[in-house]
Amino acid sequence: MKTTRRDFLRLTSLGLTLPFIPAVPAIHAGESKVEWCFGVIPDTQWKTNMEAPFYGTAIHIIDAINDEMIRHKVDFVLEVGDLVEEAFTEAFQTRAQHNKILHDAGIKFYPLRGNHDSRNSITPVCCGAAVAHYRSAFPNLPGTRGSNGSSPDLPNAAGMTYSFTHKNGKFLLLDTFSLIDDGSEDGKAYKISDYQSWIDTELSQNDHQFALVFAHKDLLGQNHKDNVFSDDKSNQNSFPETQNAFIAGLQKNGVGNFICGHDHMYHRSQIKSPDGNSEVQQIICGSAAHKFYQPEPPFLARETSLIKELNRIGFLIVHVNSKGFRIDYYSTEPFGQEKFSPKWEIRDSFNNSFRCNT
Repeated sequence: MKTTRRDFLRLTSLGLTLPFIPAVPAIHAGESKVEWCFGVIPDTQWKTNMEAPFYGTAIHIIDAINDEMIRHKVDFVLEVGDLVEEAFTEAFQTRAQHNKILHDAGIKFYPLRGNHDSRNSITPVCCGAAVAHYRSAFPNLPGTRGSNGSSPDLPNAAGMTYSFTHKNGKFLLLDTFSLIDDGSEDGKAYKISDYQSWIDTELSQNDHQFALVFAHKDLLGQNHKDNVFSDDKSNQNSFPETQNAFIAGLQKNGVGNFICGHDHMYHRSQIKSPDGNSEVQQIICGSAAHKFYQPEPPFLARETSLIKELNRIGFLIVHVNSKGFRIDYYSTEPFGQEKFSPKWEIRDSFNNSFRCNT
């Protein structure tokens, strides 16, 4: 999509905050043929907790976005966490049941847990039970026995943090939430540093032309100040060595984009590592839930904001060809209660050429 200055001024008047106008490369004849595409859904938790028919998951929004996924003829759909409001069996099963339309269309669904998927504040359960509820609803994920793909060789990590290849792409989904009951109240979660050697190995393999990395939490959030590296909301630079190694590994292996959720807004930015030696583009991919957050300081100088949109429902479609990919962000106005009649618009679009591993 070619976006003019007039278009961006219009978007700004609708609540899209633009520190500057990013360049969107033109798509030339012979370069725009779409060989395949996939979709990314942000957080889908819903406010009704355990009340039927929602059971804490935004089924009306999910259904509307699934219709778009089918219309775009995507190969698969990824969700970046917070599938449900609380970690109940009924909630996960309801979320999974609303993928039937995708399954019937031959479209695979690859979920990732968020913080809401890892706990239950109504009738608290141990993390092992929360994981079991999730796995029951989403079995046979990559990295599990008998399935393709890979997971880190860590207790209980199979099918939770995982990678898979599809055509010329590789996809890594990182679970940073409680996986092991260790006697503590919350259980044990693996840190990015626990996954780093597996991440580096997966990205360095010669089995893909491009790779994308996904997590629920952000590298740097606009609202939430906890991030994928730490739950410390007072220090976004916690574990600087881990941050340096992670972002450097992405850059070394040609991974230009890190896609996440958690902040319930759309925000694209360029983020440097704490040591300033490497960088990656972060895409907080929007909200498909009942709530939206507003940016709140502090914001770190090592993040350059490119484009953001607040208070709208959205999703991503990633179009892949032999030379690179284009990511389109679609969104619509929010809705009243459970009635949802979206009018989807492309609100951001950008191209990436494939980069070779170094």
